Amino acid sequence: MKVKKNAKFWVCLALVLCLVSMIMASAVQGSWGRVKVSELRLVDKSGYEVSTLLYKPANATADTPAPCIITVEGWYNNKEMQDLYSVEYARRGYVVIAVDMHGHGDSESTDANGLYTSAVGLDAAVELAGTLPYVDTAKIAVTGHSSGGAACDMAVAIDNERETPLISAVLYEASTWVDDTGVDHSADLDGRYVGIIADLYDEFFYWCTDENGNEVVPRNFATTADAKNFVNFNNGADGMEDVVPGKYYEQDGLFRVIYQPSCTHPWVHFSATCVGYGIQFFEDAFGAPNPIDADNQVWQWKTAFNFLGLVGIIIFVLAFMNLMLDTRYFGILKVESEVPALQVKDVKGKLWFWISLALCALFSGLSYYWTIVNVYSKTTPFFVQTGPLTMGVWCVLCGVFAIIVLLLYYYAYGRKNGFDPAARGVTISLSRLWRTVVLAVLTTALAFIILFFADYFFKSDFRLWVLTLKAFDADKVIIGLKYLPLFLLFYVVNSVSFNCFNYNNIGGRFNAALLGLFNALGALVFIAIQYVTFFSTGALKWYSTEGFRISGIWLYPACIYLFVTPFMTRFIYKKTKNPYLCAIVNAILITMMAVANTCTVLGGGAVVAANY
Repeated sequence: MKVKKNAKFWVCLALVLCLVSMIMASAVQGSWGRVKVSELRLVDKSGYEVSTLLYKPANATADTPAPCIITVEGWYNNKEMQDLYSVEYARRGYVVIAVDMHGHGDSESTDANGLYTSAVGLDAAVELAGTLPYVDTAKIAVTGHSSGGAACDMAVAIDNERETPLISAVLYEASTWVDDTGVDHSADLDGRYVGIIADLYDEFFYWCTDENGNEVVPRNFATTADAKNFVNFNNGADGMEDVVPGKYYEQDGLFRVIYQPSCTHPWVHFSATCVGYGIQFFEDAFGAPNPIDADNQVWQWKTAFNFLGLVGIIIFVLAFMNLMLDTRYFGILKVESEVPALQVKDVKGKLWFWISLALCALFSGLSYYWTIVNVYSKTTPFFVQTGPLTMGVWCVLCGVFAIIVLLLYYYAYGRKNGFDPAARGVTISLSRLWRTVVLAVLTTALAFIILFFADYFFKSDFRLWVLTLKAFDADKVIIGLKYLPLFLLFYVVNSVSFNCFNYNNIGGRFNAALLGLFNALGALVFIAIQYVTFFSTGALKWYSTEGFRISGIWLYPACIYLFVTPFMTRFIYKKTKNPYLCAIVNAILITMMAVANTCTVLGGGAVVAANY
C-alpha cells in the first residue's frame, strides 16, 4: 500500500512539474501577457502548408505599426529552436513570425524538387507580413539559422521580383549568401541592412580559400576576400583590411556587419551572446518599439521551464508504470521483491564484464563512423528522413553486435557458471509480453497527450537545446512506425544486456552509472576526437562531407539517451524482472523525438543542405 501511495505521489508531482513548465514557459514567451502568441497555418504559392508562430506585441496596432522580424530554423530542426531570438525580439516590440520550413516541424512536406520553389515556405511568411495592418511594411526582416539563412537568400531573390520589395534587412545566423542549392545570392542583397553571425567554430559554413587556393578555416573567415567583399557591399576585396568583427561598414545609409562569437554551429541558437548581436542589429537597423538593453535577456527562463517539463515527463512515465503494476491487469508483471544484483566474484567473470563493455563501446564509435559514410542522406520513398535512418541503422548495428557478445558470454562462461536466462527475465511468457506491450503503449500515449495539451493550450513543449519532446502531426506517426523497429532492436537488447546480464555487484551502487557511461562512451570519444581537433586546428577531424560535419551534432542528444536510459530501465527491471517494458517505452519516445524534430522529404533521395 505504501508503494502504491508513493507511486501516486510521483505521478502527481510529475503532472505538477509539467503544468508549471507549460504555464511559466508560456508566460515568459508571451512576455507576461504583453505578447500574444498564436499558430498560423499558411499556404504558399506552390500549394503547400506552412506552419508559423505569430508573436504580436501589444504595441503593434494599425495606428502604431511595428517592424516585423521573420525567423527561420536550420535544417533538421523546427521553428521552436529559434525561441530565444523570437522571445527577445517580441519582448522589444517587434512583430515576430517564426517559420517551419517545408518538411520541418508542422509544415507540409514536399518532394525534393519542390522543396525550394517558394524559399522552403519562407516567402509565404513574407507575404503575410506585408498584409498585416499592424506591421510597418517598410521594416520587414528575415533571419535564419544555417539552412534557414539559405531560405532567407531564396526569399530575398523572390522579393526582388516584387514591384515593391518587402524585405529591408537580413541577418544570417551561422550561414551566408550562398543557398542550399549552391546559388550565390550576394548580388540580391543590395538596398538592405545585412549582418552575419559567423561563429568561429562553424562545422558547415565559412570554409574559404585564399588567393593561393589554400583552405581557410572558419575561425579565420574575417581575413578572407569573401568577408571583405561582403562588408564592401560587393565592390571587391582589393585594398580592404581584415574585417573587424562587430564594426558597421556603411554605404548610402545602410550598413553591413560580421559578428564572430566563439561558439559552434548549433550553439548559435543557444547563445546569449548571439541573441545580443541580433537584438543590437535590429535596434540599429529599425529601432526597437520597446528598447531594452541587449544584455537584458529572459529566454533562459523559458528554457529552464521547458526543461522542467522534460524532467516531469521522464518522472511521469516511470511513476505511471510503477503505479500500474499495482493494478489487477498489470499486476502480473510485478515481482514480490526487488530483483537482486548478480554476484560476480571470480576474475574470469569480471574480465568478461569489462571486456564486453569495452568491445561494445569500441564498436559503437567505429560503426557510427561507418554509418555516417554509408547511410547518411540515403533516404528512400519508404524511409523519408535522413536523421532517423542514419541513427536507426547505427542502432541496429550496435544491437546486433551486443547480441553476439551476449551469446558469446553465455555459451563461453555464463551457462557454466550458473547464469539462468529465465531466472534473470530474458525469457518471458506470451501473457506477460502482451501486457508489457499494452502498458508501454499506454504510458507513451499518455505522455504524448501531455505534450499535445502543452502545445494546444500554451504553445509550449519540453526541451533543452537539441533534446526535444514536442507535439507532432499525424504524418509523423506513420513515419515513426517505419523507424520504430530500428530503435526498438537496440533499446530492447540494451536493456537485456544491462539488466539481465550486467546488473551485478561490479561498481556497487554505481553499477547503472558505470553501464550508462560505457553505453555512451563510443559517442563521447567520437565527439572528443572531432572537437578537440576542431578547437585546436580550426577544422574538424573529419569534415569532408556534410555527414561528417553533422556527425558530432547528432551525437549530442544521443549521448544523453544512452546515459539516462539504463537508469530508467533498471528502475522498472528491479520491480518487474522485465527488461522489455521500459525498453519499449524508451524506443517509442526516442523514435518520436527523432522523427518530430527533423526534415521530411517525400520521395526520398539525397537533399543538398548547408554547403558553403
